[in-house]
Amino acid sequence: MSQFQLNFENHLEIDINGNTSLDNVSKASFAQIRAGIQTITPSASETADTTPYYSGEGFSDHDVTGKAIQFAIAGHRLSGDTAQDYIASRFTSIGDSLRTLARWTDPSGRQVQFVATLTAIVPFGGAANVKQTFSFTLAANGKPQVVPAPNSGATDGTNGGH
Repeated sequence: MSQFQLNFENHLEIDINGNTSLDNVSKASFAQIRAGIQTITPSASETADTTPYYSGEGFSDHDVTGKAIQFAIAGHRLSGDTAQDYIASRFTSIGDSLRTLARWTDPSGRQVQFVATLTAIVPFGGAANVKQTFSFTLAANGKPQVVPAPNSGATDGTNGGH
């Protein structure tokens, strides 16, 4: 049966221990990025090779040769929330201290784990008489590791081979 998925059924988490290797997922202490969050917008900036071949009679053939996956996250600052406190504490940081493990679980239970960099952190802001804003970008580094959903039958990390 077909059904529409609701956005809140997706779960994003970050490792508040700051592990930076997928080999250390078992050592991670994941905190959910949910409380106070209003929008999450994933994107996959693609690098494409658009080569025209004679067989295409002047039209190009497209091959995606690379991706840069990011999640733009925004909402209200909730002090005391483990994930938000961790991210906000990195506002003045640079370099490796902005890297940590991240995990996205889709509504089917499939997980995508990756090393991420916290970028464009906005720990507060807005008018004096409104809730503080909070936003950042979670940028994936390198190839993510896909963990199939339980009972999906997938062995190639594509959730059933589709």
